[in-house]
Amino acid sequence: MVFILIALAVFALQYFLHWEIWTIAVISFVVGAILGRTAWGTFFSAFFAVFLVWSGVAFWQDIQNDQILSTRIASMFGFPAVGEWFFVVTGIVGGVLASFSCLAGYYLKRIFIQPPPKTLISGK
Repeated sequence: MVFILIALAVFALQYFLHWEIWTIAVISFVVGAILGRTAWGTFFSAFFAVFLVWSGVAFWQDIQNDQILSTRIASMFGFPAVGEWFFVVTGIVGGVLASFSCLAGYYLKRIFIQPPPKTLISGK
């Protein structure tokens, strides 16, 4: 649920709100605070959701301009001439931002709402 909600919200709101990087942080923080169940689950759900959205959008925009920008940026950073590394780096940057933001929201929730203690009988 966290993955789908973050992916859809980031994809939709980045076209309406033109402060892209802050959109990711705010959406991930709120979703992590409301729907986060485990620390690792929220971390990886947010990372892969934004990684796929940002890589996909970067790939789509790169196809529309005949890969001019990605080829120039790849040569500037010393990546191979093929622009696929550009999409991976773009996705990783967005994914790291989203994952730490979502994790911060989850831990903020944990400050105020403590999980029930584990019992010896159920182990939960």
